[in-house]
Amino acid sequence: MLSKDLAVNKLYIIPAGHGMLKAFFFNTDLGADNPQMLYSPLCVYLLDTTDGPILVDTGFAEVFLNNPDYYKGTPLDGLLYMHMKEEHRLPELLKRVGYRPEDIKLVIATHFHSDHSGGNPYFLETQTPVLVQKKELTVLDDDDYSPPACRIKDLNYQVIDGDYQLCDNIRLISTPGHSPGHQSILINTASSGYVLLCIDAALTEANFRNNAPYAAADPELAAASLKKIQTTAAEYDAFPIFGHDEKQAKAIKVYPEYY
Repeated sequence: MLSKDLAVNKLYIIPAGHGMLKAFFFNTDLGADNPQMLYSPLCVYLLDTTDGPILVDTGFAEVFLNNPDYYKGTPLDGLLYMHMKEEHRLPELLKRVGYRPEDIKLVIATHFHSDHSGGNPYFLETQTPVLVQKKELTVLDDDDYSPPACRIKDLNYQVIDGDYQLCDNIRLISTPGHSPGHQSILINTASSGYVLLCIDAALTEANFRNNAPYAAADPELAAASLKKIQTTAAEYDAFPIFGHDEKQAKAIKVYPEYY
């Protein structure tokens, strides 16, 4: 699929909107009745490689476009609000970096939640390979898991099961718990060395540094996955990028800067 010695010339982080979530999602020790709402930044990641552009996640489902009250009247009413504008649609995100959906060589799907796989429909006609963990495919028929756009059956899925060395400089790390087939990504970039995209195996620095427990489908598995990425970051001296950390999002390099 990719050259073994593929080089990651640049890792772009592209802001893609934000959510407002109950603090409980980030630290379950706070209790479900804690009224505090926290800002949850969302990004997609574009790898500029010698084999062409690789996209990690596809952002919000378009059901959230100018519609933060999407979950009104559902069990999630009052717990989270997704803030998506026209500029956060996937074609607009890619246009910032000079690409169109049809230019993408490979999509890495970390999981099928509504804020990570909403742009997947743009890869149905192109049949772009979408790399996904086998266990994440178990949610494709679960209407309570995420909007339909995030759970498309007819994409060109390339299925892996567990840790997977995609090429010399990109390793997929199986980190289930937040979702059945969640995966994180270790990337060796040409200019910044190793970067670890924790995605939602560590939502925030508090999860990563202090083991603060967060809302997960399987908390026991999530705790084990957190230890796994902590060990990986230490082994490779990798810079960890957390899934939804407001403080880090204000400090890290975002497009046009890169890692």
